[in-house]
Formats: sequence, C-alpha cells, structure tokens
Amino acid sequence: ILRWYGFDSQSHVPVDPAAFQEYLAGRKRAYVIVGGRHQFFPKRELDTIEYSIEATYQGLYQQIRGYLGRPRGTKPSNAKGDELTYARYGLWHYVRPEKQRDAPYTELHRAGANLRGLVRVLLFKRFESSVHAFRQTLKRLLRIHEMFLASIREGFVPAGEEAQSLLYESDHLEETVLIEELRKVSGRYAAADFTLDLLTEHIENDIRTLTRLISLVEPITPEKDAKLLTLKARFAKKPLSVGKKLIFTQYADTARYLFENLNPGGERDDIDVIFSGDKSKAKIVGRFAPKANKEYHRAAGESELNTVIATDVLAEGLNLQDCDKVVNYDLHWNPVRLIQRFGRIDRIGSDHDVIYGFNFLPELELERQLGLRQILANRIQEIHDTVGEDAAILDTSEQLNEEAMYAIYEKTGQLGLFEEKEDELIDVSEAEEIIRQLRQDRPAEFERIANLRDGIRTGRSSDSKGTYVFCQAGRYQKLYFLNPAGETVSQDVVQILTALKCSPDLKGRPLPPGH
Repeated sequence: ILRWYGFDSQSHVPVDPAAFQEYLAGRKRAYVIVGGRHQFFPKRELDTIEYSIEATYQGLYQQIRGYLGRPRGTKPSNAKGDELTYARYGLWHYVRPEKQRDAPYTELHRAGANLRGLVRVLLFKRFESSVHAFRQTLKRLLRIHEMFLASIREGFVPAGEEAQSLLYESDHLEETVLIEELRKVSGRYAAADFTLDLLTEHIENDIRTLTRLISLVEPITPEKDAKLLTLKARFAKKPLSVGKKLIFTQYADTARYLFENLNPGGERDDIDVIFSGDKSKAKIVGRFAPKANKEYHRAAGESELNTVIATDVLAEGLNLQDCDKVVNYDLHWNPVRLIQRFGRIDRIGSDHDVIYGFNFLPELELERQLGLRQILANRIQEIHDTVGEDAAILDTSEQLNEEAMYAIYEKTGQLGLFEEKEDELIDVSEAEEIIRQLRQDRPAEFERIANLRDGIRTGRSSDSKGTYVFCQAGRYQKLYFLNPAGETVSQDVVQILTALKCSPDLKGRPLPPGH
C-alpha cells in the first residue's frame, strides 16, 4: 500500500515504487491519506522473553514431567504408581475383547482413539501457561476421577458423552445427586462388560498421582513463581514500564491469576481482565482505547484503562491501537491467533511510530515436550511462503516473502488453511451441547429437527467448492468432505463440524445445477 499509494513524509510527493527499499529499511517514512488525514503504519519490533520452567516449578520440573507420563500406545499398561495412565480417556481398552466390536462400545473406541495423548499435551500446555492454571486443572481432574471411581464402586461405569458432561459439571452437584444422574445416563454400558479390576486399579493410580502433583505445586505461591516474577521485572523496564499494555493468555485461569497479581486487592482502577462473556467487551475496549473507539462514552467515575489482560476474546476484530505493546504470556498453537493478537494494535491510524510484541517462550526442556516453538515456527513460515505477511510474527529470523504478500489478493481463503487448531473448533461434545441447549430452550424447534427425514440437502456460500456428506448405517456414522470430483478430502469430524457451523438465521442456498 505504501509503495503504490504512499506519500513521502518529508516531501509529500508520491513514493517512487522502484525506490522503496529506503522505506522498507526505515530510513524514510511514508503515509497514505485516509479520511483526509495522513495515516502511518507503525513499525513492529519483537522481543522474546525466555524464562525457566525449572525455576518456576521450584526445581520440580523433572519430577512433574515424570508424573505426567510418556506418550502411550493403544493398550493399557500396568500402572507403575509413578505416572498417569490416562485410563479415563481410553475406556474402550478396558472393554472385554468379546464386546469391543459391539455397540455402544464402538463409539468409545472412536471417541478415545487419540484422546489420551491429547489430554497429556493439554496438561503440558497448562503447565507452561501458569502454575495457577496447572494447579486448577489438576484439582478439577482429581474431582472428576474421584466421582468416576465412586460410580464404579456403585456398580456402573460412567461412559458416553452425557456422562462426561456431568463429570465436568461435578462442582455444581451434590455427590449423591451426581451419582444418580450418572447412573441414569450410563445405562447403555454394562459394568460386567469391562475389566473392572484393571480399570479400577488405573483410576486409583491416577487419583494418587494427581494428589501427589497437587501437593507438589500447592506451595508455589506467586512470590515464588519465576514466570510471573519475570513479567513483573519486565514491566519495571522500558518500554513496558510506560504506556498501555495488552496481555494475552490462552486460559481464563491464567488471565484471572495475572489480574490478581498485577492488581493485588483490586486497588488500581486502570487495569482490568476479560476472559469470557461475563463482562461487556465494548466497555473494556472503550475504556482501554478511547481514541480508536470514540463511539463509547465513559460513565461518570469510570477511569481509562492502562493495562488489559485477556484471552483471545479480544484477539479479533477490535480497534485497540491506542495501545502500542502486546505481551503473549503464553503462545497459542495457531499462528493465525498471534497475527490477530498483534492486529489489535498494528493498525492503520495508530499514533505510534513503533509497536512492540513480547513473546514468552518456554525454555528448552519444556519445549522438547511441547514442540510448540518449532510447530509455530514451521506454520508461520508456511504462512510467509504461501500467503505472505508484511512483518515477523514470532521472531525476526522469519523469512518474509514479498511475492506472497500480493498473492493473498488472488488466493482467497488461503489463511484458512492454518485455522485447524482454533479455539472456535467444534468437537462432538460441543456440538451435542448445542443440541442439548436447543432441546431445553426451544423444544418445538428441537422436535422439528429431530423429525426431519433422511436425505435432506441444502447449499451455502463458500470460498471453495465441495460437498459435505453424512452417512449412517445402524449406529455407525461418518462425515465426509468431497471435492468437486467426488474424491474424499477429509473425514475429520472436528474440521467438518467447524466448517458447517453457522448462525440460526443463515438462509440455505439452492443446490448448484447438476448436483
């Protein structure tokens, strides 16, 4: 834009596209005219903040990593008593062999195929995010495992999606009520069809292991949290010591923890936190970036915000360019999220010549477990090579691809190739929760949908052509995405459900000719 539509900031004559290198190098500045004003694009500067996981967890890193266990194969192994078995996430492996091919146990097989490995990785991700997020997750898991074991001792196995939902809501129900509700929704799974001795042994092992883990991290107070202390130390130095700061984290637990420790006792009125829909997004945005959001009028006594801590609820579609500093306290798996986070402040109309991005990166040992930095680096380079970005995302070593920057105008939807690990991904349990909510709030509409005949077809607008097909034989169900040639592109349920998700008011489109 600056090369072809810009004006030199000193001479105010159009930029010579053939002599743009001086502007790229920062020796000259250029602006564009938007709304009758001279608008500059800020320069992005990145800094990596490394911290010691070993110090954060008081020298217990290796011990905790051992308890979290190694990647496991498909079959349950004997519990050694010193690591998690993740038994609850692979119940099909505890079904007696003669029943494993029968319904409803085949559903357990599909649901648990990769779940144990995923839960292990997510635990490491929480571990990296903050001591508090890790501790809270362990406590939730302990409660769920204790209820699971209590159910087994009552003579049934709480299996299936409805049972899992109840277990995750266990904090809100009395134990006796919860056990009865679990029994009601688990009737399809006969306890006699499971190897209960082995399952019980592994669940008891995981309860002991979770209890040990909690006892290890419980004494790590904020005063001992090296990652938190690193953040506070950087806040005491320029450029983070002045101006506005936007801190992103992936987890609500970490956001709450940072708010409580950066604003002890809630005494400061220039710092706030948002991690869900429980607060007005417009109010937070208006108080934090009043210049960029002039339509918001602060109420009497309402102060301007200097620091906001947020999950990705603030990562997309908002004008926050009053701020010039983004801190990624933990890194999202998806580089598109990092682009969107920076995009809140790296916007035309910013009054800042330079904006800053600070990325917290785990030190080497945890990196070996997560592979997060390498995953991000690889995917970011794919974006540079395929789509093009005009600035680095993670660090300055990235190779920018100028040709791909222009190709984005021809390759519509290319950025979507990197979206498969978004928070907005819809898994089966979330889709079922949408249906349960529909049944509760709009029973007549639920009945209409439930009674629709098979073979219904409809169309919708899309950047790419293709066909989504749902097939069922008895209780066996599959989703397919086919290209225009009728070839299977994907059978990934999460990817397909995410692509199909829409609002209730979306109107169906007529099917294309010859469909």
